[in-house]
Amino acid sequence: MQYSYVDGKKVPPFPKGRGVCSVCDSDTIAKCGEKVMWHWAHKSKMDCDPWWENETEWHRNWKECFPEAFREVVHQCEITGEKHRADIKSDSGLILEIQNSPISLEELRSREHFYKNLVWVVNAKKFQSRFKIWKAPLPDPQSSEFDDIVFMASKYEPSCSMFWRKSENPEAIGVEGAMVRIRSTREIAKKISNHYIGHHSFHWTRPHIAWQMAKCPVFLDFGTDILWRIEKYRGQFMCVRAITKEELILYIKNQNNIHSIANKHTVLSEKRKKA
Repeated sequence: MQYSYVDGKKVPPFPKGRGVCSVCDSDTIAKCGEKVMWHWAHKSKMDCDPWWENETEWHRNWKECFPEAFREVVHQCEITGEKHRADIKSDSGLILEIQNSPISLEELRSREHFYKNLVWVVNAKKFQSRFKIWKAPLPDPQSSEFDDIVFMASKYEPSCSMFWRKSENPEAIGVEGAMVRIRSTREIAKKISNHYIGHHSFHWTRPHIAWQMAKCPVFLDFGTDILWRIEKYRGQFMCVRAITKEELILYIKNQNNIHSIANKHTVLSEKRKKA
């Protein structure tokens, strides 16, 4: 834990510190060694919150992007009294969970049901070698300019750099495996560029399925100033959408409903194309 309560105040660890846990009211002691990140620990038992994971420097760096009042805030269910310590909880009640380790689908569902207004940030550097974001851009999925187009991938062209037109293949609409006339996205490259807002297809070897099945927004952090949100593209396939880290942080600080961010965040097109 980064914080414990001492004399009723939330404070960071200090040498020989003694405090009280914000969740279970048990005694805590400050761990301030030379070789470990300073933190608080329970005096007589393991952490009382089963959703809590050992804090890393990556966790701490994310937390420090927000005011101290937002960090490690206890969230309690008004009906059941269940408590959990949220990594970040804004003044408006929006929760940011900073997740370093893999998570089961069961636990993911439990957290999303408990917090509801939640956004995930995942340490993607741990599987970066297995995650390929294709450079070929995809257009804004909400643009009606592409209602006639179905993007697709194949064994030889996995980057969704091909498409077929519904108007040319009406018999194939809704029919899996139907024969269609395939075209290259080079034919509509300029049109795609004009409607680009950060979407790309990707390939993930041995994926963590839970992140693709999350109901709340999931942002992958590969250690740059660009994050990648996992989305479903026009109900066809999974894709990612670029957003700056700064943009997400400002949104969490100032907004109260993360689910609207898909249509709210701006696009730094040239910067993201280089990412």
